[in-house]
Amino acid sequence: MNSKVKKTLAYMLCFSMIVSAGMTGVHSEEAPAEEDTSAADSADEAEEEEDDAEEEETPRTEEEAMALMTEVASNSNLKLYKNEDEGTIALEDLKTGKIWWSNPVDLETSNANKSQKDELASGMTLIYGEPASRATTVQTSKAKGKFKMKDIPNGIEITYTYAGPGITIPVQLTLEEDYLKLYVDTSAIEEKNPSTVDGQLVTDLAFMTTFGAAGLDEDGYFVVPDGSGAVINFNNGKTGLKTYTGKVYGRDITAVKTTKQAVIQNVNLPMYGIVKGDSAMMVVASKGDTCASINSYVSNQNNTDYNSTYFDFELRTSDEYLMGGESNPLKVFEKRGILIPEIEVRYYPVSDNGEEVDYTDIAAKYRDYLIKEKGVEDKNLTDSSSLYVDLYGGTLKKESIAGLPVTVKESVTKFETAQYILETLNSNGVDDMVVTYNKYSSTNIGEKITDSFDPCSKLGGKSKFKDLMSYAESNNIKLYPSVDNQQFKTGNGYWNMTNTSIRVSNAYSQISVYDLAHGIANEYYSPLSLFTPASYNKAFTKLISSYNKNGVSNFAFGSLANTIYGDYGKKAVSREMAKGIVTDIYSSAKSSGSVLAENPAEYVLPYADYLTNVPVSSSKFDLFDYDIPFYQMVLHGVTPYASTAVNSEANISKQILTSLAAGSNLSFDFVGIEASDLKDTKLDCYYYAYYANWVNEASELYQLADKVLTPASDAAIVSYNISEDGDEIETVYDNGYTTVVNFAENTVKAGNETYSLADYIGEEVIGL
Repeated sequence: MNSKVKKTLAYMLCFSMIVSAGMTGVHSEEAPAEEDTSAADSADEAEEEEDDAEEEETPRTEEEAMALMTEVASNSNLKLYKNEDEGTIALEDLKTGKIWWSNPVDLETSNANKSQKDELASGMTLIYGEPASRATTVQTSKAKGKFKMKDIPNGIEITYTYAGPGITIPVQLTLEEDYLKLYVDTSAIEEKNPSTVDGQLVTDLAFMTTFGAAGLDEDGYFVVPDGSGAVINFNNGKTGLKTYTGKVYGRDITAVKTTKQAVIQNVNLPMYGIVKGDSAMMVVASKGDTCASINSYVSNQNNTDYNSTYFDFELRTSDEYLMGGESNPLKVFEKRGILIPEIEVRYYPVSDNGEEVDYTDIAAKYRDYLIKEKGVEDKNLTDSSSLYVDLYGGTLKKESIAGLPVTVKESVTKFETAQYILETLNSNGVDDMVVTYNKYSSTNIGEKITDSFDPCSKLGGKSKFKDLMSYAESNNIKLYPSVDNQQFKTGNGYWNMTNTSIRVSNAYSQISVYDLAHGIANEYYSPLSLFTPASYNKAFTKLISSYNKNGVSNFAFGSLANTIYGDYGKKAVSREMAKGIVTDIYSSAKSSGSVLAENPAEYVLPYADYLTNVPVSSSKFDLFDYDIPFYQMVLHGVTPYASTAVNSEANISKQILTSLAAGSNLSFDFVGIEASDLKDTKLDCYYYAYYANWVNEASELYQLADKVLTPASDAAIVSYNISEDGDEIETVYDNGYTTVVNFAENTVKAGNETYSLADYIGEEVIGL
């Protein structure tokens, strides 16, 4: 209750007692009992003292908090401080004077109960599992743990001890040239009887969950790389919604769900940003990223005054399964030790000489990190734009032969048809194309592992495919025959029993096709096995060698670029180990030619020459305030990319304009047969893609995109402004070039020219 209200009520009570006592003195000879009066007075005095104490208690200021800190390390850019009593640290950006705190300085006077304050004040949160009870427990370092600090070169080491589960975790914090590094050597983690049923196992760790947290009076936002990217404003009032959790590189699909999961975008970049006026922070999971998740919440979502974003790391995978007759699933934990060798989180302060900073500055910092630390190369493609095309060659279809159901290979886009499509586009003025030919391979169409160059005879065979390759080479067309080897049937030397990933529950990982209407497994299609990462090297090494022998130097590996998972059977392949295998494959392909990657994760970016199917939206979680093309901001002018297919979208005009605003090349899906012929095949989802309906529109839109995008093809995006009503987006590049798209008028202003979509594509298509 408000202290002023309490005082008013107390005074009214006293006044009524005094008046009552006076009236009694007039109308009666009995005096009021003195003990009752003194008791009331004592209660009022105590309440007044309590209220006065509440009024006098003020939030601790940064200056008061700094007076309790001790300097640990410094360089020309940063200073690191510690408070050994509270276990907190502070990072000072010497360029701006901005101080970033590991925990809120005004926590004690904030709106939170004791357990919440313990959590907010903690340096680390531990989740541990107990195999015997198949349960997990959460403990914070403030409430259930102890910590000990000691100085090390350029920083400190904090050892957290949780006596209950018998777990000890040392964490190092060191000051580097332009960032603070948090590092954990997981081999130094001590667990209680980890190899026995009665043990306690570390399953998840979260560090400094309130680093850079914002209070109720602060303006700013978080940048999360969900899909293209999204912004979460501080104190946005969305208190009744779920907090955000995004698994970096997507969930581990070995744990197959019984029902279809919600369709969401991948988190392909292991980072997030915090923006506060003229200061910002870019946070990167530089090691252990395959087991990281990004978590975000705003004030009052968790009944506290703070907004925060942080990483947590899943060191042991768990799985669930149902026993016969049971309704609640049983949880099992990864049997072996921690397979993630290291965790490293980097905290980079971002500033701009006292000017306001925004998400484009975060993108620039991350781009710089990718180039300097991860080996991403600037392709320097000046005056360049391309039309991206996805072709789909063949599929399986059930037919009746002599009254018996037989599954046969069916052509969807023959090689001659593919060449005709490209010739038509070229004759219509499309002079630069990046083409992905999916399902061209006989074994891939047959849903078997493909480890050789084997163009399907149903599509025209090897000779016709080489004719197509020759045409492409002569006409500035980059043609990538694509192979997707992550789901398979037994055959071609690979077997379900030996080459399938094993779940944590020790079951084979079988991937189902889900019914569109009900979200349950569609029994019309048999499940496919999930190809173990332990067999990747064998299959892809043979494939790359076969491509080279047949004069093919362009490589595309489908979902390998964005889907990562482990094998938890005897092969013991963690997601981290799988990432290493995948990067070796892409490195080998890059050394043999050129690589196209489909919506790739960060670890594939150093090897990719072209990117396709890059989303221009986020997963649209309710907590998000608006989308931004953060992924595109990072890569524009460095690696060319295209958005998801224009003709796959319900709102064609919005897809075109949003893509152009993001500096993205346009993309189209094409098949050689009409929608009715795709019925009862796994390619029926491309019902919209019949080439004859789209080649003219694609050609016209390429002319538009070429005019809009070419002047900035090698430039970085330095400003991206969305109007308050959302009808306009202004994009500014570092060479001074500016574009403005207007969704209400379906126009694009590029430089001094304004273009109308209606001049390039039929009004019935864009919905005018």
